[in-house]
Amino acid sequence: TDQRMANPLPATDAPVRLRLLERYRHLDGQLLRLLTWASLHWLRTNQQVVNALNVFPIPDGDTGTNMVLTMQAAWDEVSATSENSVSDVAHALAHGALMGARGNSGVILSQLWRGFARSLDKKTEVDPAALAEALAEARDTAYRGVVRPVEGTILTVSKDVAEAARLAMESGATSGLEVLERVVRAAE
Repeated sequence: TDQRMANPLPATDAPVRLRLLERYRHLDGQLLRLLTWASLHWLRTNQQVVNALNVFPIPDGDTGTNMVLTMQAAWDEVSATSENSVSDVAHALAHGALMGARGNSGVILSQLWRGFARSLDKKTEVDPAALAEALAEARDTAYRGVVRPVEGTILTVSKDVAEAARLAMESGATSGLEVLERVVRAAE
């Protein structure tokens, strides 16, 4: 499973991979909507695993539940909008997450989406460089939103994600899909 997540397309599917890289060169609102839906379902599937990981600040075991509830509220807002620009979808996502934030993890998650959306303001679609910038702004906004940031938490994941996106750009990534693949590996 970990190998499949790290490289979702086997090497033998090179023509398919090239078509996907071209198709997903830019991130638009429709793709962000799809990714939001997929992230909610991934969280829902792994909710108990995330609950078991929770040990800070106390092992209350509800981080996965709180993140699912926050992402459900975000998805509800995204699915209610008919807008298709990446900016409008990102702002709906951030607003829904803020209004539905549950627990510390939900509040931090909403701050990640807030920074992400702010970086994408007034954009119809996003190229890989702007995606990397949005992930960096998400990280920065979340860190600023926590009085005493502690490493080893979702904040560290956001830092690793932003760094992976930056490194993808430095190594010549030309597709949003390439950036997202590296981000997923860093987040794992």
